[in-house]
Order: sequence, then C-alpha cells, then structure tokens
Amino acid sequence: MTGVLAQGIDPLRSLAAAARVVRGASAGAVLCREGATRPMPGLGGDALLAEGSPVVTVARTCIDEGRLFASFLWPRGGRHAPDGHVRVTVLASAAEAPASTLGAVVLSPVTHLRGLTPRELEVLGFLVEGCSNQQIAHALVVAPRTVAAHLEHVLVKLDAPTRTLAAVRAEREGLYVAPSPPACRA
Repeated sequence: MTGVLAQGIDPLRSLAAAARVVRGASAGAVLCREGATRPMPGLGGDALLAEGSPVVTVARTCIDEGRLFASFLWPRGGRHAPDGHVRVTVLASAAEAPASTLGAVVLSPVTHLRGLTPRELEVLGFLVEGCSNQQIAHALVVAPRTVAAHLEHVLVKLDAPTRTLAAVRAEREGLYVAPSPPACRA
C-alpha cells in the first residue's frame, strides 16, 4: 500500500532513484511517450537533452528496441568533440511508472577513454551497430583503408583480438559514440 501511495505522490520516483545511481550525474531529462521531454527532478538541464535533439533521438531508439539500459558517449561542441565527450545513460521506465513515461536520459562526465581518439570512438559506434568497413567509410566519408587503420588502433587500445570482441567491450563499457541516425542495423 505504501508503494502505491508513494507512486501516486511522486510518479517519477523510480526513474529519479535510478538516475541517482549514475556516478557524477549532472543533467537529466524524462522522456515522455508523446515525444516531449521534461526536466529530471533533482538534476540540471542541458542543451543535449532538448526535445528532438540527436541524443534524445538515439535514447528513444534504444528504448524502442527494448533495451532497459544503454550507455554511450556524445561529443560536446560538434562532431570532432572539441570540448570532449559526455556519457549518456538511457534508462527505460519501470513497470510501475506512469504510462506516459518512456524513460530517462542522464548525462555524466567521462572518466576514462582508454586513449581512444574522437574518430576512433566514432568508428566504434558504427562497429557496435554492426557496420562493415565499407559502410563505416561511406558514413564517415573516408577511405576503407582509413577505417581499417582506425580499427587496428581500436583493437590494440581495447586489447581485443577481433572486431567482434572490440564491439562487445565498447558496448559493455559505453565506450563509443552512437551514430545518429542509427546505421547498419541487421
């Protein structure tokens, strides 16, 4: 009974509690099913979380694909991350959340990039999506040989003997820049 009352008083409590678990959370937004975003109680706002932003679009896609949790990086200040990266954590709503609530997006600082460059993080995003070298080259407007060179560096930095293991490690650690729009999904 207490849980029902608490949910009625604060319908976002489970999302807010989950957001507090994200280390260093600095900003957050609640994703509404009808497409709007609302401020996350207890966290600041950020332009990256504006309604219709690429970050929000990728977050919605993660939840629409049935993922309960996702973590990835996003460049600040443009594609080549002149201002560094921010960690994006996507949390799907719990079953007891209001039907109008899809989930939440939380931003936090990035602590360790394993020496990966902004371009290598971008290439990893396409690798996680399942793209071939040719598809990555086309998306980034570079030669396939350039992609192969980036992947060689990525394999060394992630201590991964194969591109599959590199993709698994990158996804598990949220150590990639998610392509926007998503590409190469099989």
